[in-house]
Amino acid sequence: MSISLIPKRARVWASHRYRAWRESNQALACNVMVLSRAKSGRTWVRAMLSRLYQQHYGLEEAQLIEFDNFHRQNRAVPTIYFTHGHYLRDRFQDESWSRSFGRRRILFLARNPCDVAVSEYFQSTRRASDHKVALHGVDRDASMFDFVMNAPVGLGSIVDYLNGWAPVMSGKDNALVVRYEDLRARPEERLFSICQFLGAPFTKEEIGEAVEFTAFENLKELERKNFFKNRRLTPKNLDDPDSFKVRRGKVGGYTDYFDEEQIAAMETLVRDRLDPVFGYFSS
Repeated sequence: MSISLIPKRARVWASHRYRAWRESNQALACNVMVLSRAKSGRTWVRAMLSRLYQQHYGLEEAQLIEFDNFHRQNRAVPTIYFTHGHYLRDRFQDESWSRSFGRRRILFLARNPCDVAVSEYFQSTRRASDHKVALHGVDRDASMFDFVMNAPVGLGSIVDYLNGWAPVMSGKDNALVVRYEDLRARPEERLFSICQFLGAPFTKEEIGEAVEFTAFENLKELERKNFFKNRRLTPKNLDDPDSFKVRRGKVGGYTDYFDEEQIAAMETLVRDRLDPVFGYFSS
């Protein structure tokens, strides 16, 4: 039977089942899981960790960590699973599954939801495929503010995502929460903390070199040149800076796009609904 003849609802159900199965299997097979909402700095962290393992173990530079590819080149490198975890959160409520996952380390990356929402707008309107746009119910013609406040992948869903994972991370010895803003402010210090958490053997000199190599402008130039030969770090349109994966990386950059009333509405939504453990707009 042709796939096109299968009802859409059945295709979506089958796709979700497959994704959930695959995500669970990879989560249980990895040594480290790096978990984040999209547009929260995951690519930058992936590039820094890739650089560290490359330099320390003499691996090829033009590659990014993709689960076990570095591990297959050198067994001293852990298997690292980068995921948004959309199909995993409910699994952690299963006590036996959570216990089996307890030996693995979880690095959770958080970012100000207002900045994430703006980055999601550019992702959806400049980079996403037509299939992804339809899948997420995105209106590419919506104004930026309407998108941020009302889109299925807008500010509300970002807050819900963080709230959903907060209790999973709370009180876990094998979990570390790192905020993008802290990483931008003190990259070497926070990367050193991440490496200590992972039990990685990197020196402060190696960490400093990795931070320098993945500095924003250099990383954007590497994307322009397609240095990594990786679809994750490839611009959609070389002539459109907003179509780059490495777009701005600015902390608080959302304030550049809206008037005071709109900014207040966004910040109020986050303040009222987001778990204060993340420290965004809360006392």
